[in-house]
Amino acid sequence: MTRVLFLNRSFWPDREATGQFLTELCDDLSQDHEVTIVAGPSYSANDNGAAGFRLWSRESRGKVTVIRTWGTRFSKSNLAGRLVNLGTYYLLAAIVAFRLPRPDVIVAETDPPLLGALAAVLKRRWGCRLIYNVRDLYPDIAEVTGGVRSPFLLDLLRRGNDYAYERADLIVTLGHDMAQRIVDKGVPRDKVVVVPDWVDCGRIHPLDKNPLRRSFGDKFVVMYSGNLGLSQQLEVVLEAADRLRDDERIMFAMIGEGARRKWLQERASAMGLTNVTFLPYQPLEKLAESLGAADLHLIPLAAGAAGCLVPSKIYGILAAGRPFIAMMEETAEVARIARDNAVGFVVRPGDTEALVGAIRDAVDAPERLKQMGSRARRLAEMRFDRMKVTSRFSAMLAGVTT
Repeated sequence: MTRVLFLNRSFWPDREATGQFLTELCDDLSQDHEVTIVAGPSYSANDNGAAGFRLWSRESRGKVTVIRTWGTRFSKSNLAGRLVNLGTYYLLAAIVAFRLPRPDVIVAETDPPLLGALAAVLKRRWGCRLIYNVRDLYPDIAEVTGGVRSPFLLDLLRRGNDYAYERADLIVTLGHDMAQRIVDKGVPRDKVVVVPDWVDCGRIHPLDKNPLRRSFGDKFVVMYSGNLGLSQQLEVVLEAADRLRDDERIMFAMIGEGARRKWLQERASAMGLTNVTFLPYQPLEKLAESLGAADLHLIPLAAGAAGCLVPSKIYGILAAGRPFIAMMEETAEVARIARDNAVGFVVRPGDTEALVGAIRDAVDAPERLKQMGSRARRLAEMRFDRMKVTSRFSAMLAGVTT
């Protein structure tokens, strides 16, 4: 049985996509491996310190050992607060990890961004294997979104990740576009593999009866569901809604939370957009209902962000049997999925005219959308079902230790 140590701040019960996917991965891997994770304080729980102040604590989730560090929980909309949050986790994770027994494999993710560098130091200490699971590419995504402008911080991110790339035995990416970006940094191609995110096709599936869908009446629902943050181009969605305000067939639904939610709501109100509605994150047990309520989903990505991240919402949308518009460069992984499998449309990032045209085409082609949705569901079952993908990760762990 392989002893695996995961490093990542976000983990159950967090609702962030990174934490949810890692939780499912650890749950599945723990059936065949001895899994430990060093996680940070949950942003979804309100008990940080409630049972007495401790720098870290140990708990279990099924067969998974969870070591949870204390940490600050300042608002992530403020860069300084976010850096303090990540810094406290990084420091305590390092202290905790150095006290643990030697694992066979360390799997470091990218929350916080310099976690790969810490894992590389631990690899040298223990002489074990290292898999760097790159979910967000730094400093690239920070430069694209403008989330980090300090030359010092950008250089620190670059040097830390280069250090991790050089010392990792394997680098796992979420898409072919991300893999290519890493290869372009000078990393040998045979060191980089693609393992996508996944969806539980048993939990998310097309629904015959959908209360949320009924609540929208007979409208054609164009939906964005997910983080209302910096790497999306959601102002373009508002511009499209403005252009389509006189088409009474169409309504826009934005579901989720994030740093830009308040700004988007205020902007929509200032524009007088009565065809846009905002809803909070839906419970996980209602995700099939939420995703299935749309006639057409939007998956936006800021210009230049292709290969820096892969929007994980694509997999749930496929499983729900819904078509989508990929608002991104042609080279992006999600655009590639849409194009190669005929399950969605692709428009250039920031191109309001093209977005409006694609929505109008979709409204006028219900049979085409139905066929896209059927193909989307089959694709999810064949390539992106949870057990198929996590089994690949398990086989990869076994391979890296032989």
